[in-house]
Amino acid sequence: MTDISHTLIIGGSSGMGFALAARMLAAGQQVTIAGRSSERLDAAATALGTPERLQTHLVDIVDEDSVQRLFADLGPLDHVVVTAVDMSRGYAPLADFALTDARTVIDIKVLGPWLVAKHAGTLTGSLTVTSGIAAYRPGIGGTMVATANAALEGLVRALALELAPLRVNAVSPGWVDTAGMGPVRRRLQSRTPCLDGRETARGTHRPS
Repeated sequence: MTDISHTLIIGGSSGMGFALAARMLAAGQQVTIAGRSSERLDAAATALGTPERLQTHLVDIVDEDSVQRLFADLGPLDHVVVTAVDMSRGYAPLADFALTDARTVIDIKVLGPWLVAKHAGTLTGSLTVTSGIAAYRPGIGGTMVATANAALEGLVRALALELAPLRVNAVSPGWVDTAGMGPVRRRLQSRTPCLDGRETARGTHRPS
């Protein structure tokens, strides 16, 4: 990118979203990071040096009114990136998986990006969301994570058709050891003994 663009990163207060914000600010771009926690947004802004080109905004990605307010407040944007995720209740043995937790995973991972696409208005550049390797190589206890990631990639294909010529892409990383994944790792290891080994059943590699 040679010109200054404005990128909204939903989930930019931590993890991959935070790392992306840092890279884009270093490249001279204008960035808005958005998330559910004002404390985390403030901490992220401080860590990023609170440059003039950085804004923060509260948003709950699963609340349609909140998503609408976000885009109404920000006005025209070039790019939107969605890295927001909460997998604290995303893994459990099938027999113990609560329906409310399953719906939470789908809400955040699939319906949230759908709401973003619905209300983002006219973007001049791109919409990018984060899927994950679980769509192709699911682990034990990860029925909803696999389902949500696979569904998100199907959503992206449909959005690319409906929102053309806007670029719509899904980035599918492997296991990324961010702060938000710590509780997931501990829960997996406590509930799924085979995750203490190097590989899980059927050759699916242990997250590391």
